Amino acid sequence: MCGPACRRNCATCGLRPEPECSKRPGKMPKYANPDEYIADHDAPIAALLTELRAFIHAELPGASEKIRYGVPVFLNEHDVPVLYLFGAADHVNFGFLRFDALSDPEAVLIGSGKPSKHIEIRPGNPIDHALLRGFIAQCADLAA
Repeated sequence: MCGPACRRNCATCGLRPEPECSKRPGKMPKYANPDEYIADHDAPIAALLTELRAFIHAELPGASEKIRYGVPVFLNEHDVPVLYLFGAADHVNFGFLRFDALSDPEAVLIGSGKPSKHIEIRPGNPIDHALLRGFIAQCADLAA
């Protein structure tokens, strides 16, 4: 898989030989679990993903996680996929799959809404835990 440990000379991502590159357009990487996903990112993003993952598990009662759409997706106790984490090159998207069912009076969620919206979190910047906690609490109650 592409990642810091396999630096080679792919013209697309600089990490793997062309035929195997998981970051080529149209090629979704296949991760067996969220640990593999996190390990595939550079240290600052991996650390942020790890911190946010632990925060979700602490705040979302009965949460489980799976790899869906190539990223870690978190399901609430009703087995409804509600949150995801996406590690980009310079930030993490803390995403909401059911954003349309959430109250967002300050319009802090960004994105097209197809299929989700998110909050961008950058390494080194403070995390607004209270803001995230409010959205996570709403996600806990969502049923299928």
